[in-house]
Amino acid sequence: MEQNNKIENILNSTIEMTKVAPSEDLFSKIQQIILQSTVVAPKTVWLVAASITVLTMLNFLILAFKSKEKMSSSAAYLELTINKSNQLY
Repeated sequence: MEQNNKIENILNSTIEMTKVAPSEDLFSKIQQIILQSTVVAPKTVWLVAASITVLTMLNFLILAFKSKEKMSSSAAYLELTINKSNQLY
């Protein structure tokens, strides 16, 4: 019972608080900073996009080469392990 009263007192203590409004000067300064943000050159954007594309293609080529190499090595291993005699016992 006492625990519930303590919690209710704490929750009700925020009712009397007033909201703080930011000053108009601060708001206008923040808007000016946002508007003054630098714009990235289109050439830079294209260079980044091209480099990401090249790296992605290289990754796919390496993965394709490795999987092909692995398949051929597993086939060779299978050929070596198969018993070529017809004896079943």
